[in-house]
Amino acid sequence: MNVEDPAYGATGESLHRAATARRSTMWYRIAAEPGYLRSELFNRETVEDTKTFLEAVLPAAIEHRLPLILICVRNSIPIFTVERYGFSDYLDLAFKSRYKIALVGDSLELRIAHQYIATMARIRGVRLRAFPGETAAIAWLRSGDALSP
Repeated sequence: MNVEDPAYGATGESLHRAATARRSTMWYRIAAEPGYLRSELFNRETVEDTKTFLEAVLPAAIEHRLPLILICVRNSIPIFTVERYGFSDYLDLAFKSRYKIALVGDSLELRIAHQYIATMARIRGVRLRAFPGETAAIAWLRSGDALSP
C-alpha cells in the first residue's frame, strides 16, 4: 500500500495532496496520537503550501480536542516570510486556545526557520518550540506544563 495514496489511512488520520495549477508535490498527513495531534508536511515549496497545511491542522486539532500539536516538516524549503501566510493570526489563535506546539524539521535550514518562528511565538506568549528531533519534541509536549500558561 502506498502511503501517498489519499485512500490510505487509519481511523483519525487524513492524508492529502495539494491540488494546484502548478502540480505541487506537497502533501501532508494528520493523525490523532495518544495525547497529541501528529501533523506531517512533505515537499512544501511555497507560502501557499504552508497556508494550506495550517488550514488543515487547525480543524483537526479542534475535531480531536487535542491542544498538543507536533508539526514535522520534511523535505521542504524553509520559509522565513511567515507573515505572508497570516502567521500572526495563527499565533493569536494558538495563544487564546492554549495550544502547545512543537516544530521538527529534517534539515538545518528548516530548523533555523523554525527557531525564528519559535522566537516570534515566544514574544507573543505562545507555547511553541523548535526541536531537532521528534523524541525531544514529544517529551516536551507531554511535559507537566502542558496546561500551564
